[in-house]
Amino acid sequence: MTIFFKLKTVFIFFILLNLMLLFPGNDVEAKIKDYGEALLEITEVTLPDDVKAKDYEELEEPYVEFSRDMKFLNMTLKDSIILALQNNYDIKIAKLDPMIKEKDVTVAKSEFDPKLKIEGKRDISEEPQSNTLLTGTIGVIQRLDESNELNATIEKPLETGAKFTFDFNLGIRQFLDPQTFQTLNPRSTSSIEAKITQPLLKGAGIFYNRSKIYIARNDKKKSILQLKEKAIEVINSVQEAYWDLVMAIEELRVRNKSLESAEDLLRKNRIQVKVGTLAPIEVLVAEDGVAKKIDEIIEAENDIKNREDDLKLIMNLSNHSILSDAAIIPLDKASFTITDVTFDESIKIALANRPELFEKGLDIENARITVKQTRNQLLPQLDIEAGISYHGLAGDFGNALDSAFSEQFQREFFGVTLEVPLGNREARSNYSKAKLEARQSVLNRNKIEQE
Repeated sequence: MTIFFKLKTVFIFFILLNLMLLFPGNDVEAKIKDYGEALLEITEVTLPDDVKAKDYEELEEPYVEFSRDMKFLNMTLKDSIILALQNNYDIKIAKLDPMIKEKDVTVAKSEFDPKLKIEGKRDISEEPQSNTLLTGTIGVIQRLDESNELNATIEKPLETGAKFTFDFNLGIRQFLDPQTFQTLNPRSTSSIEAKITQPLLKGAGIFYNRSKIYIARNDKKKSILQLKEKAIEVINSVQEAYWDLVMAIEELRVRNKSLESAEDLLRKNRIQVKVGTLAPIEVLVAEDGVAKKIDEIIEAENDIKNREDDLKLIMNLSNHSILSDAAIIPLDKASFTITDVTFDESIKIALANRPELFEKGLDIENARITVKQTRNQLLPQLDIEAGISYHGLAGDFGNALDSAFSEQFQREFFGVTLEVPLGNREARSNYSKAKLEARQSVLNRNKIEQE
């Protein structure tokens, strides 16, 4: 019987146990994956597989190219929206969030990464000895020995909550003075041990141990939804600023017409005063009217400038070296289309397209995962441990290793550990808190639906 066959015999029960627990985990994984794909389809946002830092370095100027002698910027509403989505700082910040959250998913997965620990130790000791058989004399003498030890350990956490450990130890000890009754001097030892520890209650199960991954993935989906929500806000702001500018320009046109009418009235009044058909006071009244119209035009021109600045700010062009002083000429004109939509249909459309509603749904999912996490912590700790080890002893390293692999000195062990917390107030409080937060998340979603 080889050493590998014996290891397989000892661990076959745990392998079967892990496989049995693995299938429900795959179902959960598939369900969450399908839900994530549905959300990505809703948001219509795709993330690159590999994002380099240089792709997101801040540029001195927004991403827009125009000639330096430009004084006017002819722009449609669609152009304004495209520039805003390319250059707006809120959009740039929101675009980075999904990539940041993706790193959180990787961090959550890293809990199942194997770990290698290598430790070396050298020890020279001087101990008092009074045993006549060891010292060869009567009284207390000093005994000097030297030891060197090398230990390598590999630990691999499993998704069922189990932990597999493989340990290799190699040491040599030499008794320098005195050397009585030492058949092997120096003495080399070696050991190989493999063991697995599997929790059965607290900390057991794929769902519990992968719950941090599920929460991190939901947080990533939330960041994508928040990106869509921010894009909607920016688009709405662009449309509002664009049509405010159109209205301000139209207001200036109307006031220019009013000025022309006031100047025409002033000209007619002066003619009538000259021929004596009108009192001179009417000329002063007409001149005052012209002055007021000029003030209104100045006010309208300032309002246009303010509306341009608002639109440039949203598109991140307010500090552009070329476009900051260029006048924006809107090319689109306002049009009105009446669309018949029933109340129930409008509610249905709103619920199907509001990103914040899907965000609240993910909050509910995370809260329910947390409830299951904390409920698991109410259970007592019941762990089973099993393993096998081989030991060797010789006068040098090579023979010590051969002795270990000869299977002559073998140890098999199996143990059960039960730990029951008395009171368990922390776990109970966390469980109650998680249930309250889950209920709160449902109420928050209902509030959004009502709004």
